[in-house]
Amino acid sequence: MIASERGYISFSKLSLKTGWSGYLLPLSAFPTPETELAPIRQFVGTVATLLAKQRPGDLETFIQLTQLHLGDGARRVSEHGREWMPVMGLGAWPDREPPHGWTQEELYSLVPGEKLRPMMDIVLHLTGAGKGNGARDTMLGLGTVLQFFVPTGRDKFLAAARNLLWPPIKDPSYSSFPFYIPLFEAKSISGATESQLESWLCGAPAFIRESYEDKGVLIFAREPLEDILKQAGAEKSSSDPDQWRVPH
Repeated sequence: MIASERGYISFSKLSLKTGWSGYLLPLSAFPTPETELAPIRQFVGTVATLLAKQRPGDLETFIQLTQLHLGDGARRVSEHGREWMPVMGLGAWPDREPPHGWTQEELYSLVPGEKLRPMMDIVLHLTGAGKGNGARDTMLGLGTVLQFFVPTGRDKFLAAARNLLWPPIKDPSYSSFPFYIPLFEAKSISGATESQLESWLCGAPAFIRESYEDKGVLIFAREPLEDILKQAGAEKSSSDPDQWRVPH
């Protein structure tokens, strides 16, 4: 379903463990056409503001480089480099194998037309002015934005993420990055146990991620989000409680 279909942003609730909330706002493509993206940007921005008010603390913004070649992503980062002061690190998926190079088996089994998985998921941590909502609004629509709401503070979050993601890495090519952060898609969080979710979030009670894998924007929190969604203008479908929409 296209997110801006028939004058509405339509999105669905993910099936998660009790007490956890996740929603996926589908997009037609990355890069996302501006006419479709504009109401998504406004809605996501409102939700992010409400989440930040609910849990005061740091808002940490990361740019995943895997999809940066789409559209003019590299130009956007370059234009804001002095303002954002990006620092390069590595993203890793808690529900997948730790980062490693291509194996002979992968190379031999590749069929014509098939792409190899990315060698690594480089991420930029934005540390300068404008690193929060302004950076998200600038980069949204390319499949690159990831934001964590971190009441514990940036240093504790990054330390917890390193303790989670660095020890399983055996390939030395991936073991010397200054920081590591967890990456998620819908099936990552939908298939996780409560203890896994607690561990994987590294002290962050919520995140927003453009998920190229899911072709949409993931909004996830450790608590119910219905009140925040309603404050942001969303309404639940009368026929299906897992379906939501926002008029625009």
